[in-house]
Amino acid sequence: MKKIHLVVLFCLLLAGCTTYEKLPAQRQADLVTITTLPGFPELPRKEIRGADQIAALVSFVNSLPNRWNVPWAGPPVGQVNFEFYSHGKFVGNFYVGPNFFGRDAGNFWSQSTDRTKIVELGKIVELDLLTYIDAKKP
Repeated sequence: MKKIHLVVLFCLLLAGCTTYEKLPAQRQADLVTITTLPGFPELPRKEIRGADQIAALVSFVNSLPNRWNVPWAGPPVGQVNFEFYSHGKFVGNFYVGPNFFGRDAGNFWSQSTDRTKIVELGKIVELDLLTYIDAKKP
């Protein structure tokens, strides 16, 4: 019985050890490419070039709380991926899964989110992201 209590206590201590990081701001871009994982439905639109729409997307990414961490179980894999380019150079990425957002900034960072925020992001990029996130891989 004591072993069970120790295991539970250890798990609680590990859960409390999560550290959060403030990531560098996503830089402005002039092109954003959008992809899905192989085997998932393909997007009808794969690029964003409009300055206002890109600025809104960058603002959304930068407005997220500084709750970025690297999960101990490994980085989650996003089903919808955004890559930001400025004058042909890669300047950052952002990805979305069923309950998280992620960024690769020196590591594979993620944070929990809810469907409301995913829908909000979808409105910015004019895509029903839940259709792609909820799709089952064949």
